[in-house]
Amino acid sequence: MTETTGTVARTLSVLRVIAEAKGTVGVKDVADALHLPMSTSHRLLDLLLEAGFVQKEKVKRRYGIGAEFFRLANVVARKASTASLVQPILDELARETGETALFAAYQPAQHGVAYVAKSDSPHSLRFRIDLFQPVSPEWGATGLAILAFLSEEEQAAAFANARPSPVGGRRLARAAFFERLAAVRRDGFAVTEGEKLPDSVGIAVPLESAPGELLGSLALTVPKVRFVRAKTRAYVQLLRGAAARFAGRGGETGKG
Repeated sequence: MTETTGTVARTLSVLRVIAEAKGTVGVKDVADALHLPMSTSHRLLDLLLEAGFVQKEKVKRRYGIGAEFFRLANVVARKASTASLVQPILDELARETGETALFAAYQPAQHGVAYVAKSDSPHSLRFRIDLFQPVSPEWGATGLAILAFLSEEEQAAAFANARPSPVGGRRLARAAFFERLAAVRRDGFAVTEGEKLPDSVGIAVPLESAPGELLGSLALTVPKVRFVRAKTRAYVQLLRGAAARFAGRGGETGKG
């Protein structure tokens, strides 16, 4: 284990101790719980304090969970709630099409996306999609259906952080990047072939919780050998209908 890795692991352990404590904790409490020197415990607490993950009482000089920890916990909870709400819609899409249906959530801080819910194709020939792993948004239909509906500033940031294609290592020039986004925004959907996964076709539409509130995208991933181009319009209509149903449900949830 490197020194950096060890520091990260110990810092997370300190955060766990504070999160699981019934009340606030002191430096000695952390040192005893983790069998660390007092000086090391104090240094790790200072790191967490500086990042906002813990807060410190001025009088008793004890530590509790900070605002940044609560903010991130709330973000994760909202995403988990969204994934559970969208899951029945994905299951329905998979039944109707026989293909893998995906929900990709936008991660603005990383200028990326991650698949947070899926319903696998019933066919033996299907793609393995890992959930909760960051993927580049500039390649593949799921990312394009998100990027195309972001602000110009967010699109520019995404281009500045653009990575080569995971299939073939191709890079996009600036003009080509924005032309792709303009076409997707005009059409209202994205279709790509073999950009994230070899021999695959992706079809995606933006997913909103309410008009103007972009959450991510809904998509179908189809093996190229099974893809019938004439079905593209039907796939898009199914995805759009699913997104519209979710937006209606999401709006009702938000009012509750």
